[in-house]
Amino acid sequence: MKLAIDLDGVLADASEIWIPIFQKRFNIQILKNQINSWNFWEQFGLQYNDFEEVFDEAWADWQNVKETENNISEKIIQLRNFGQVDLVTARNKKTMGFVNKWLEYKKIQLDNVIVVDANESKAILDYNIFLDDSPIQVKQIAHSKKIALVYNQPWNREIKENNNIIRVKNLFDVILFVRKFVEDFK
Repeated sequence: MKLAIDLDGVLADASEIWIPIFQKRFNIQILKNQINSWNFWEQFGLQYNDFEEVFDEAWADWQNVKETENNISEKIIQLRNFGQVDLVTARNKKTMGFVNKWLEYKKIQLDNVIVVDANESKAILDYNIFLDDSPIQVKQIAHSKKIALVYNQPWNREIKENNNIIRVKNLFDVILFVRKFVEDFK
């Protein structure tokens, strides 16, 4: 079993850092639970690069990036008991040093760290299961007949479940799903 896990919005929650930067830089008031689309910055007339710069600045403060939930390192260990667990992220390459420090600081041990281009579909990669919060990635993965676990976030509420898209609220849900997947595969 090979599981690809996304970083931002799945393991890491930098929203407490980037939202204040975003608000100050662009004079826009928004809360995390009000973000209702993946490319939310477009509704304010901003470009992807505008948002990416804010996100890069937030990751420079990596010691203050929170985990999306408690005990992630222990949950990753449980998942690794079922097979290979890789971090697969479109995080900007210039911030990967911060990401690696954060993973080490949080004691999150993965088998590999794979960085893909922001416009690249993760669906082309060789994994049985993908865990992601991006509605774009989730739809592409499901369309390729692979399993996409959509990590519940405000910007992916519109994603409907089907045979290839399963919504999860936390990593415990992922553990339960992977356990059943592995048992069924045997």
